[in-house]
Formats: sequence, structure tokens, C-alpha cells
Amino acid sequence: MKSINKKMMLVSLSTALAAGTLLAACGGKESGTNGAGSSPSGSASNSPSTAPANKNISILLSNAGAKYPQEMKEDDKYVKELSKQSGYNLKFDFLNHPEYKQQLTVRFASGDLPDLIRTNGITDSAHPGAVEQGVFKELGPLIDKYGPNLKKKIPQQAWDSPNVSKDGKIYGIPALAQFMSNRVMYIRQDWLDKLGMKQPNTLDEWVKYFEAIKGKDLNGDGDPNNEYGFYVRENMIYGDVFFAEFGAHPGMWYNVNGTMTPGMIMPEMKEAIKFWKMMYDKGYVNPNLFTNKGADWVAGIKKGQAGSWKYDITSYPTTWTPSNFVNQPNAKIDVVGSPQGPKGGGLEIENPQVNFVWVIPSKSKQAEEVIKFLNWAWSDEAESFFSFGIKGHNYTEEGGKINWDPKAEANNESGPAGSSTFYQLIINPRGDGRMTQKLVDINAEAEMLKKGIKIASENIMKHDGLYMPSLQALATKPELAIGFNAGNLFLDMFAKAVTGKEDVDKAFDAFVAEWKKRGGDAAMKEATDWYNSKTKK
Repeated sequence: MKSINKKMMLVSLSTALAAGTLLAACGGKESGTNGAGSSPSGSASNSPSTAPANKNISILLSNAGAKYPQEMKEDDKYVKELSKQSGYNLKFDFLNHPEYKQQLTVRFASGDLPDLIRTNGITDSAHPGAVEQGVFKELGPLIDKYGPNLKKKIPQQAWDSPNVSKDGKIYGIPALAQFMSNRVMYIRQDWLDKLGMKQPNTLDEWVKYFEAIKGKDLNGDGDPNNEYGFYVRENMIYGDVFFAEFGAHPGMWYNVNGTMTPGMIMPEMKEAIKFWKMMYDKGYVNPNLFTNKGADWVAGIKKGQAGSWKYDITSYPTTWTPSNFVNQPNAKIDVVGSPQGPKGGGLEIENPQVNFVWVIPSKSKQAEEVIKFLNWAWSDEAESFFSFGIKGHNYTEEGGKINWDPKAEANNESGPAGSSTFYQLIINPRGDGRMTQKLVDINAEAEMLKKGIKIASENIMKHDGLYMPSLQALATKPELAIGFNAGNLFLDMFAKAVTGKEDVDKAFDAFVAEWKKRGGDAAMKEATDWYNSKTKK
């Protein structure tokens, strides 16, 4: 497809609709596809030239790096259907995902802004000072008047996020992640059955399970020494278990005697590190845990090298069903909650559940209509489109039963899940619709999904740093980042202590001193000041 030049991009909306086409641009250009839907009534005779001007809404967003929006046909069926159902002529402008933030900065600097914009948050560095300078419309009064679905269906913790509100005023509309938490512990139930063990709960029970795995060749590949109790990947991604159980999670903040303190420097962290060193020394975790690439990690699990691992429950149907396991016809997978230690446990840190944020520029004359459109997008009626797509194309309905196949050709245009991701996520104002309740209910693995979703919701870790904004003291110092971040001081110390290259006590004490000296003390003061100001309100 040839790219469309600037002159073509300025063609009138009425001409585009009369021709029944969408303006489109190929991937790789700074500006992606523009599209306008049908008239509000869905009638071809009701051209946009006679439609009320306030029925046109322009939207700027990311193509999420996906092929479908980069390869969109000029008369895209999903944009047309969304326009028809919502009653608005929607014009989407997709910017390439890898450069989205840089391109967004340019758009704000130019002042060439549409009616609705996707951003990471109202204080994002792509538009510094936008709230203070009045660039964003304050939306509270409009939501009160025109957004009952927004108020009803978006949870309060999302509205309270500093990415959405400031000084008690709302400047953005949250687009939600699927769940606040969808992390679970996966476990080889068939191994437990062979060993005659029940599912572990306490730390002692998990250790007994790990010890029982050793030397048993439970995957049946002839090698009794390539199975590990807990399977870990590089940078401890999905590996942050056996920390909160001791009272200090590396990625959480705690109010310790009036001072906000990151868990990674608390004395309790020593006990967690010593537990991990014990698991490493005894072979309960894979020896390449700090270098195990993501693809190799998945492959190792599927080859039967893992007795347990942590991951998202939403990936179960496509990744972790027994049929995915290599040469293991009797594989049986189950999901369980967090190990319970002397000070509790948990699988994911409490968060506002905000995936990204929609903002409306103050200069837009369409703010009222945009809120009405978003209110429709959060309706029960709209949920069917954002779950299943177009009736008769992506799914059928017989006797009230939905027939939607994620593997169907219609849901995989431009590659696996290409078109379904487009209507479930990319153009979905609600956020991530790839695992709505409607989709869960009809999934072949509905029972396991529902079980895992419940477990994940029960294993959320509460903390004192909820809603903490990005700390300026850490803004230019990635080596001081909180938690397991590639290249930061904590991960470097943790790897050396666990593998025995350095003594745990000496390595930890030196790390804490270095972290505080380089800027950690300033970060803790900034965090404490924020916490005190929050609690005084």
C-alpha cells in the first residue's frame, strides 16, 4: 500500500465518507491510519456533510506495534462498525508504538491536537506541565452530567490515580487493565500426585515439595537432574515470590516508624535473600535463573523442567494447557495462591488498575460529545463489540449463545490475534477487553480461568506507596530504581548474594549504604513528604 501524503490527509471528512473510504497510511510513517465511520444512523444517505458537526470525534492513539492498524484497509470494517454502533463519526490517527511518546511530544508542541488523546498519564513527560498550563480539560463536571456509566463501572482506585486526577480534580478518563491482578502460581499437579503430596501452602510445605522433586525424573526424559521446584527467568521477571512472606517485597514501599522505606533496603530483606540462597544452593531453582531468557523460560517449563512458576492466569488457554507440554501426555496443571510465610505473602502489588489514560484538550469543542461517546463505550451494549467484534463476521449467535472462536480467520487478520486485538484492545476506550467476563464465560477453559482470577484477586499485596507519583530524586538514576530492574543496584547485589559470589550480610549492608548515599535518602524524604501530605487530607 502506498503511503498517503499530507495533502490527502487533509481531504474533507464528507468526501471521505461519500466515497465510503478511510484515509490510511502504511506502518513505518510517523502518522498512521485515519478513519471515519458511518453516519450516526448508519444510513448511507445521511452524509456527514448534513450531520451535526458535534458527531465527529478525532482520536489520537498508539498502534500498539500491531500489524493490523498498520495494514488497515481504507474502508476498515471495525472503525465503521464502532462508528455505527456509537452514533459518532470516529476518525482514528495511529502513531507508531515504539516512537509514540516522542511523536506525542511533537504533537503537543505543535498544538495540532484532536478531540481525544491516549497518554500514559496526565503528568507524563510527553506533555510536561499540561495540567498546570490548562492544556487538558477538567472533566469532573462533564462526567457528573454525561458519564453515569463511567462513574458506575470504573473503580474508585482508578479515579484516584495521580495519572488521572490532581488536587481532587479529574483530568483524564482511565482505560483499565484486565484486572488489578491476574498473577497466580502454576503447579504441576501430576507431579504432586506422583509424589503423594497435597498442594503446598506454607513455606515449609513448598520447601518439602521442592526437595521431593529432586532426582525423581518426573518429566520422564531420562534425566533426573533437570527438574526444579520453582523456575525463574532473567531479571526475576515473574519471580518476585518468597519475599513478602518475610515482610519485605523489593518493589513495595512501607511506612516504617513514620519514614517511607522501600522493602528492598529493610532488614527483613536479608531473610528473604538467605531463603533464596538456600533454594539456589539446594537446586530448588534453575541455576541459570539470572540469564534465562523469556523464550527459553517458556520452553523449559513446557519441557517439564518446572515444578511451579508464576505467571498470568489469562495466558492459561493459549500457553499452559497440558497439550502445550512436550512429550508429557499425562501433564496436569493447576493454579494455587501465594506461599504463606511468617509475615504473609502475595502475588502482585496493589495498583490503580490503570492501563493508560484518555485526555481531552481544552481547545476541543467536542468535550461534551466525547464524554457521551465514552459513556456509551462503557455500556453493556458496547461490551459485545469490544469482546466479540462484528456479529456475523467475528462471531455468531444462536439461541442466545455466542459462538466466538479466537482461532477463526476473521479474528486473526494480519497474524495471530491481529484483528481481535484491534477491536478488543487497540480501539477499545475501556482498555484491555481480551478477557472480559463475556469472553471468560464462553472460553473452553472457563473453569480454570475463573479459579485463577479468584486466586489472583485474593493475593493482592496492600502497601503504603499506592498512588505515589514518580519520585524526582530517582528520575535520572535508574540504578536506584525500586525492585527488580535490569541494571539496578538491588538486582546486582541480589544475584551476587544468591549465587555465593558475595556474603549475604556484607553485600546487603553495602548495597543499602550505597543506595542511600547515591540518592536513596532524598527519595525516602520525598516519599515521606508525599505520604504525610496524603494522609493529612
